[in-house]
Amino acid sequence: DDVVFIDPILGVGELALSDHRSSQPTLDEVLRVASDVYVAGMISGKAGVLHCHMGSGERGFELIERALDTAEIPARVYHPTHINRERWLFDAAKKLVDRGVTVDLTAFPEDGETLMAAEAIAQWRAEGLPMDRLTCSSDGAGCLPTFDEDGRLIQMDIGDPITLLEAIQELLKRSEPLEDFLPVFTSNVARVLALPQKGRVVVGGDADLVALSPEGDVRHLWAGGKLMVHDGVVLTPGPFEPKN
Repeated sequence: DDVVFIDPILGVGELALSDHRSSQPTLDEVLRVASDVYVAGMISGKAGVLHCHMGSGERGFELIERALDTAEIPARVYHPTHINRERWLFDAAKKLVDRGVTVDLTAFPEDGETLMAAEAIAQWRAEGLPMDRLTCSSDGAGCLPTFDEDGRLIQMDIGDPITLLEAIQELLKRSEPLEDFLPVFTSNVARVLALPQKGRVVVGGDADLVALSPEGDVRHLWAGGKLMVHDGVVLTPGPFEPKN
C-alpha cells in the first residue's frame, strides 16, 4: 500500500538475508514481499524493487537464487546490496547477474577486511562483466556495527556519503575510464529505481549535476538546476551547517 499511495516510496528495503541480525525470513516470506512490491510497482508505475541487505552468512544468495527458481517474479525486482562485504560473496554475485539481477556495492570505509568499492569495480570491468548490472551506494547515515565472535555489539559507527566520492577518486587514481565506471554511480542507479529524470544529462531531466576536477574533487554542483557549490565553495549550506 505504501508503494502505491505514498509518492516517494519506490520499493521495500532493506530485507536482511544471510545475517545473524535478520528476521530469518523463509523462502515463502521473501516471495510474498517480492510479489507485493512487484505488483505495487505495476499499479503505481514505480520501480517496485526489493533491496536485500546481504550479510556474511554462508548461505549467501541462496534465498534469492531459490526465489528465482521457484516463482515468476522478474529478476530485476531483487537488488542485493553490500555484496562486497566478503570477497566470496562478491564472487557469487558475478554469477547472479547472469540471471538478470542487478547487484549493489557499498562504498565501505576502508577497514582492511572488506573488498573496497573501487577495487571491486575495477575487477568487475577487467573481467568483462556487464557494467549495467552493477550499482554503488554509500550506506550514508546507516549504522556500521562491529560485533565480537559471540555476536555482541562492541562498536557502532555511522556511514558517510563521502565514501562515494572517495570511490570515484580512487578509480581515477587507478586510471579507470570515467565513461566506463560512472554509470555505476549514476544512470544504473536511476534505471534500477525507475527514475528516468535522474542519472543522465538529458532535456527535461532534473539537472542534478556535479563538475569534478581531474582528480575527482567537487568544483561545481547543481541540484534541480540551482547552483549549490561554485569553485569548491558551498553557496547553499544545509539547515544544520554553518553559514558562510
